[in-house]
Amino acid sequence: MTHRLLLLVFCASFAASTAFAQDNLVEKIKQLEQQIQELKTQKLQQKNIAEKTEQCMKVVGREKFCTCVGKNLPQEVSFEQYVHTMITSKEALGYTRMSQEQKNVIDTTVSVREKCIEKGFFN
Repeated sequence: MTHRLLLLVFCASFAASTAFAQDNLVEKIKQLEQQIQELKTQKLQQKNIAEKTEQCMKVVGREKFCTCVGKNLPQEVSFEQYVHTMITSKEALGYTRMSQEQKNVIDTTVSVREKCIEKGFFN
């Protein structure tokens, strides 16, 4: 009788540890998938920065300034949009009719230029 009880306890313990191991494996897989997605996002951001910097270099030709602009522009703002924003008045952009989120993008874009110039990257 005690052997059966021991066997039953062993089987229950084994089943519980197997279930725990499967749950642990599933959690590790989810973590790896999340890390892969984060790496893909980071790679895309680096590519985006490189493109903006390269485009700026073609026009402006100041490496430090262009690197600063490329790194600091909002993700969704291309270099062409940056130039357009810089040469167009807020009124012509329709700033007053924009959502707060759109205004924040415009304000950040304008502030990037000032930030990169203040750091002396244009000299």
